[in-house]
Amino acid sequence: MDVLKMNYIYRMKRLLLLMFVVLGMNTSVMQAQIPVILRVTAAEQADSIGCNFVHELCRITYLAIQSGKVKLWNSLGKEFNIIAQSLNEIDASAGTSFQQQEVIFIYETWTNQNKDLKSVTSGFLFSNKNSKGEDVEYGFVDYTDLQEFLLRERVETNANGNFNSNLASFLNSKNYNYQFLQFAGKVINNVTDSKKIRDEYIGSLKFNLSAFAMNEVPQKLVVWTLDKSTEASKEKTENGNILLEEIGGYLRNNQEVFFNLGGDKVFNYTQKAKLKVTRIEVNELWKKVGGEVMYDPLGLIIFINDSPLVEIPYRELLKMELKVNDVLLIEYIRLKNFNFVIRKINQQEISRSQAYLFQKALIQAPWNKLSYFVENY
Repeated sequence: MDVLKMNYIYRMKRLLLLMFVVLGMNTSVMQAQIPVILRVTAAEQADSIGCNFVHELCRITYLAIQSGKVKLWNSLGKEFNIIAQSLNEIDASAGTSFQQQEVIFIYETWTNQNKDLKSVTSGFLFSNKNSKGEDVEYGFVDYTDLQEFLLRERVETNANGNFNSNLASFLNSKNYNYQFLQFAGKVINNVTDSKKIRDEYIGSLKFNLSAFAMNEVPQKLVVWTLDKSTEASKEKTENGNILLEEIGGYLRNNQEVFFNLGGDKVFNYTQKAKLKVTRIEVNELWKKVGGEVMYDPLGLIIFINDSPLVEIPYRELLKMELKVNDVLLIEYIRLKNFNFVIRKINQQEISRSQAYLFQKALIQAPWNKLSYFVENY
């Protein structure tokens, strides 16, 4: 083999090697940054998620647009901005509501490097349908414009949700139901292909783990009431009645406190001998730490002869020199050694018939499955 031929073969090998390296680099880049469009439908959001993600995103985005701090563009091309007034006019003329959309589209870039799964959201496309089934295009909102609101505004969650949730955490964790519209430039038009992508690309991995505190404490906002009871003597019944009587006695002996709470509007203080506390309503933050439920009272409303006074906030409860069975009021409330009825968990009203089961679920069940526990008890 002559020298020229050997040089030619050597150069070809070098060229092929370089081509493989370049192709490998391009493949790596494609795998590292994958454009994704998600189709998210309101009807597909499970109760265990804690809220309807679609409706909450639309609600918070609408508030942000109305504030004038977030721009709604006519399209992804951003040719012109649709101001809040124009958005309201679109809804009025079409008979639609921006806050009640059934489908939204989320534009993201995903990366999966060494099983470190991350997503970066670029924006949201909003649209609706009028009563005739015709499309009503609202437009596109940049994630960076909306980010402040997604972090700041608390999600209106049901009993299964976490009280301190925000939409940014939903987006980062992908804690909502979605299908793919596009993945890596390919149109996905069926549920089977969406599932296949989730199985192969995501598997059991979690998104954006570094964005979450590993020891995040689950929280619920719980509202409960305690009413005067005439039942036969039982320890918890008696403890509840004593609590109400002690509060009544405190108000009778502290005229200034009574008036500061608006007592003059619901009761003539000159008849203070007839002043009776018939109910209290307590706002509390319940937390689950190491499987144990802890209670932080936020406020107390006293009902005089079934009429409510002004709510007493936590800081004022701390100042009240009131003891029940030799225990400070706020600590007595925390002990829960009396019968009470849960009326509300987060934003969800609780019926009297289900109150006991929800109370039981808060102690025994996973906090994202309270409704499931109640329905299947």
